[in-house]
Amino acid sequence: MDTAPHASSRVDACIEWLRARIDRRVFPGGARVPSIRALARTLAVSPFTAAEAYERMAAAGLIAARRGAGYYVCEVAAPVPNLARASAQVDLKWLMQQMLDSGRAASGPGLGVLPAAWLDGDALGATLRAIGREGPGRLLEGGTAQGYAPLREVLARRLAAFGIAAHAEQIVLTTGITHAIHLVLQTLVMPGDTVLVLDPSWFGALGMLALRGARVIGVPYAAGGPDLAALDAIARETRPRLLLINSVVQNPTGLALDAAAVARIVQIAARYDFHVIEDDVYADLCDPLLPRLAAYDGLQRVIYAGGYSKTLAANLRVGYLACSENLARTFADTKVLTGYTTPEVNERALHKLLANGRYGRHVAALRERLDLQRRKALRLLEREGFAVYGRPAHGLFAWVDMACDTNELALRGRERGLLLAPGSLFSPTQRASRFMRYNVTTAADAALRELFAAARQLAHD
Repeated sequence: MDTAPHASSRVDACIEWLRARIDRRVFPGGARVPSIRALARTLAVSPFTAAEAYERMAAAGLIAARRGAGYYVCEVAAPVPNLARASAQVDLKWLMQQMLDSGRAASGPGLGVLPAAWLDGDALGATLRAIGREGPGRLLEGGTAQGYAPLREVLARRLAAFGIAAHAEQIVLTTGITHAIHLVLQTLVMPGDTVLVLDPSWFGALGMLALRGARVIGVPYAAGGPDLAALDAIARETRPRLLLINSVVQNPTGLALDAAAVARIVQIAARYDFHVIEDDVYADLCDPLLPRLAAYDGLQRVIYAGGYSKTLAANLRVGYLACSENLARTFADTKVLTGYTTPEVNERALHKLLANGRYGRHVAALRERLDLQRRKALRLLEREGFAVYGRPAHGLFAWVDMACDTNELALRGRERGLLLAPGSLFSPTQRASRFMRYNVTTAADAALRELFAAARQLAHD
C-alpha cells in the first residue's frame, strides 16, 4: 500500500500525499486525480476524511471539481519574473514589498520588529484556546464602535503607569498602530493640509500622509533630539494641522524626548493651535517613567496611539487611541463608517493576556534582554567604525552613519539576503542618505560582516 507521510491529522496526510504528487507532476495540470473513494482506499482513511482533504485543496485553488467527472489539477501559469520590481528604485514600496515577500525568512538590520523567538507564542496560543473553550458565541460575536469595553478599562489603568489620566470612554480600539494613525488622518486632515513630522521619521507615517494628500514638512534633528527652535519657526509660518511624533523610542533614531522637550512641544502646539499624534507603539520596550506628551498635556491636544503587535505577535493586531472624549466619539464614528468594527476576538485575547500578569513578566524580560543586546550592538558598530547618532538607551533601533549611499547598500544587502532600511525612506524629501535604521537584535553573523565590508567599499569608491 502507498502510505501517506507523517502529518498532524489524517486530512493533512491526504493533502500532503496528493500535493507531493502534483509538485512532482505525477498529476500534471489538467489531470484527473483519484476519486474520493480511491484515495480513501489508498491511504486507509474514511471517505469523509478524503472528501475534506479535497475540499480544502479546492478552496486553495490546487484542484477543481467537475460535475459528474471528479476532481482535476488546476492549470497554473508559470510565474513570470517581475523585472520591474527587481530593478525598482529603493523607495517605500520597495522596502514594504521586500519585507512582505521575505515573510518569516526576513532577516537583516532593516527589520522593525523583535525576533519571533523572543515573543511568547505559548501564551498567545493558550489564550486563544481558552477563548475557544468559552463556546462558539465568543468567536461569533461582533464588536462595538469603540471596542471591547473590558480591554479599554484595562488600557486606561495601564496608561496611568505612564502618567496619562484617561478613562475607558476616551479610548478607541483599532487594528494596530497603523490603523490608529490612519483614523486620525482620515478624520482631521484634508488634502493640502500641512502636517509636521520629524526628519527622520517613520516611513509608514510618511506613506499614509502622502496617500492622504497632506503637505508634509520635516522638522530637523539637532544634537540628540528634534530642533525645537525650528519646530516653533515652521509652525509659526505654516500653521499646521498636526504634528506626528514619537516621544520614546523614536523611529528610526531610538532616542527619547526629555521632560523639557516634552513641555516645549506641548506649548508650541497650544501656541499655534494644532494637534499632536504621539505614536508610542514601542512603549513597553522602555522605562514607563520616561516623559510622555500625553501625560504633560492631559489629552487635550495630544492624541496618544499605542499597540501590542511589537511585543506579542504581528498577527495580533490590536492598537488604540487615547484622546479627549469628544475626539474619541468622532474617531469611533470614522472607524465604523470606513471599516465597521474591529475583531473582538483579538481584543478579548489581548484582555486575557494583560489581565493574567504573564504579559508584565514577558515585557520585563524583553527589556532586560534588549538592553543587553543593544549594548553589544553598539559596541560592534563602534568596533567596525560606524558612528551611531545620539547613543539610544531604549528600544530596538539605532540610527547609524554607514559613510556611503545606503540606497546602494540596501541593494547589495538584498543580494546577500539581508533587508536594510536606508535613511532616504525616513525623510519627507526622500533624498539619498548615509544613515540607515539598524535593528540592534540583528545577528552578528558572516552575512552582516560582509555587509559592513560592502559599506566600507562603497565609501572608498
